[in-house]
Amino acid sequence: MLGTSLLEYVMNSRRFVVAVLAIFIFALVWNGFVHMVLLKEAGSALEGIARPAGERNMVLGLLLTAGVATLFVYSYISFVRTPGIKRALGHGVFFALLAGLFVDLNQFFLYPIPGSLAAAWFLSGFIEFCIYGALVAWLYPIAAQPVAPRDAPQAARP
Repeated sequence: MLGTSLLEYVMNSRRFVVAVLAIFIFALVWNGFVHMVLLKEAGSALEGIARPAGERNMVLGLLLTAGVATLFVYSYISFVRTPGIKRALGHGVFFALLAGLFVDLNQFFLYPIPGSLAAAWFLSGFIEFCIYGALVAWLYPIAAQPVAPRDAPQAARP
């Protein structure tokens, strides 16, 4: 029993790390493409209010990306009980809406940026988190958790 538990722990740890790394790498590529290619011109609206590129802390940015990837995978394996791509995409949508409210809408509220830029950030983030969901469903498949019926009849007593 202990050997099986240890083996399961090691295998689950490996799957966890692989899923986090995949999401981390995808996030770097996706955000580089979105912000340095697709929205490069639109991002010029931030020149007067954003920290200059040379003053940005790259290590902190990488740690933040790793933190989001870790939280996404951890929350998926902790809260998603029904396996499948539909639930994983739902988890991605939840994160996308949460991030969109906390980041994109808040940026629009606080800073004089065009609404179209905030909407583009939101849409790209929505797509990004849905892809995270697909990645985690593929790299960390979960087993279905049995659910006890709430209104199960009680056994008759003699």
